[in-house]
Amino acid sequence: MRAHEITYNNWIRYTNDSIQADFTEYKKKELSKWKIRAQDIGARWPLFDNLDQFKHALDSASIVNIDKLGEVNNLTHNHSIDDIKSMVASYYQPRNVDRIVRGFQQGAALPLPIILQGEHGLWIMAGNTRQSTARVLGIAPMALLVNVQESQ
Repeated sequence: MRAHEITYNNWIRYTNDSIQADFTEYKKKELSKWKIRAQDIGARWPLFDNLDQFKHALDSASIVNIDKLGEVNNLTHNHSIDDIKSMVASYYQPRNVDRIVRGFQQGAALPLPIILQGEHGLWIMAGNTRQSTARVLGIAPMALLVNVQESQ
């Protein structure tokens, strides 16, 4: 981890656009990926029935430092901005890493990554590029920790 280079304290829970995009992405991959992931981490199924349930889950989630969680499935630990750009180049919808960097540098409000917590594991649902960019810039990678345990 690099020494802190940028002071950043403007994480937000979500924007209307980000919550809609994250829920749409979840629904698109619900059966092809998320059902298996839910089983892997011991999560209830379905994870979220509708957008209102997803929004409520984010509203009631704890904000945590990702580095203090232990192992999180599908979380990347990149070592440079170029490394992050290479990673996102293969995404179906590549992220604009330069825009994320500028957001951190200018103190823009950026949505917190979302990590799901099941009975026996964690999985990053959204914001992997933001958390990785934060870490490379020396910013504590914060996230929403959403409890999706089967007993919920």
